[in-house]
Amino acid sequence: MKEGRSPMTSTRRISGLFARAIAASALVLGTVGLAAAPAQAAVTGFGGPVGVPQNVTVTDVTTNGVGQSTCAVTPTINGVAQPTASGNLVNTTLTFSWTPASIGAATFSMSDCTTTSTIPAASITQVGTTTTISTPNTAPLNQAVRVNVTVQSASPSTYSPTGQVVVRNANGAVLSTMGLSPGPGVGQSFAYYWWTPTQAGTFFFIATYNGDANATTSVSPQDTVIATPSGNTVSLSAPGTVTQGVPVQLTATVFPTGTQGSVGFTVNGQPISASVPLNAQGQASFTWTPTTVGQVTLGANYMTTQGGSGSTSEKVTVVAGAAQKDVISLTQPGVGPWNPNGVYTVRNGTTVTFQASTLSGAPVTLSESGPCQVSGLTLTVDVGSGQCNLVASSPGGPGYAATQQGYTVLAAPGTQVLTFQPPASGQVNRGRTVRLEANGGSDTNAGQPVNWRAIQSGGVCRVTFPSNGSVMVRTTGRGVCQIRGIAPAVPGQWNRMVVNYSYRVR
Repeated sequence: MKEGRSPMTSTRRISGLFARAIAASALVLGTVGLAAAPAQAAVTGFGGPVGVPQNVTVTDVTTNGVGQSTCAVTPTINGVAQPTASGNLVNTTLTFSWTPASIGAATFSMSDCTTTSTIPAASITQVGTTTTISTPNTAPLNQAVRVNVTVQSASPSTYSPTGQVVVRNANGAVLSTMGLSPGPGVGQSFAYYWWTPTQAGTFFFIATYNGDANATTSVSPQDTVIATPSGNTVSLSAPGTVTQGVPVQLTATVFPTGTQGSVGFTVNGQPISASVPLNAQGQASFTWTPTTVGQVTLGANYMTTQGGSGSTSEKVTVVAGAAQKDVISLTQPGVGPWNPNGVYTVRNGTTVTFQASTLSGAPVTLSESGPCQVSGLTLTVDVGSGQCNLVASSPGGPGYAATQQGYTVLAAPGTQVLTFQPPASGQVNRGRTVRLEANGGSDTNAGQPVNWRAIQSGGVCRVTFPSNGSVMVRTTGRGVCQIRGIAPAVPGQWNRMVVNYSYRVR
């Protein structure tokens, strides 16, 4: 040991050198350890709805060949291989595109490439849909129009939905069930059918797509069609031929029924009326007297309170003045013709459907003032007293002027009849029970009770009244069973009713 250096100083120096050596070694080992750890890799963009193109990125990819810049990628859905895609490799990042065609658990494998990334099992889900139904705004009666339905996958899906669509009306009744066809656009399918309106009115259509394994269900917004005689929102009613100097009624009908507003009438484009308000049925009428002979164009122009408008026109022929008024024939089937200005008694509860004709061939319309009812050519008398004034009208036709004929109908009390018909008179076996009335209910068509009794039939039969509300006749001996039923009158409405039945009991 040299002079001037103590043993303790040497020991500390050796310890320091050893510590620094250990620290340096640790630093080197730490650096080596960091360099050896794998880079954090990832797969993004994989999974989603059916039909939506997917751009997938895979990091930390290496190739099996020198200078290779592409890799073959094969997706699978539920273990079933899908079309192979070509992936582009830039440095260590691979990108590829594919479009899933069905739902399920999806993954993929790579050829000629490897990655430290964990390839996930992604979920391919149903794609949403939107259903629309398209119809014409208006349609002419008895002419077929096309009702179109389109089912669209949610963008950007290219999947064309399959399956069926069901078209219903506003009440939910099924009008048509149709299978879908692909197209016409990307991610679309369509179906259509032909619908023919047979009566005027507003009709509603709703389409429901039932979905399939890859697409969700959807319901369309409601669409409407206004069906009119002409296919226009306004129609004009007038005879095809009118007579010079003879008034004729023009009627315009605006659809849908109940539209509020007014109508103006024209001849050859020139106004012939002031503004005529629409009634509750959406109709406006005007009486026009033709002044010239020849063909003219009648027009009707409407404006609604909501600002809507429309027009229509039709040609009519005006002929020279009529030689005579039209003649109406009105016949009651089973009775015979009714004479103009005649007086006819009709009992309460009677319905008469007339047969009507004219010399001009024009249709006959009936109207009535009084307590009776008229619908078309049917007269209903539902009162037992009073006077009804029936009027038959014809608009006339070529060579015949319009005319009206009147008839007076005197309402009389009606004849009551049983609401339940007992067995007809005749032979019955002793011990048999005969039903006179059913369980409960009105006894006559006038709602009157019937008083039943056996007449001079002692020991042969008797009337019984079971608790269920019926009326029965029980035969107890041989002989003639006389049964009488009496219903009281309804003063001024229904006559008294008396019915008799005779049963010979053997």
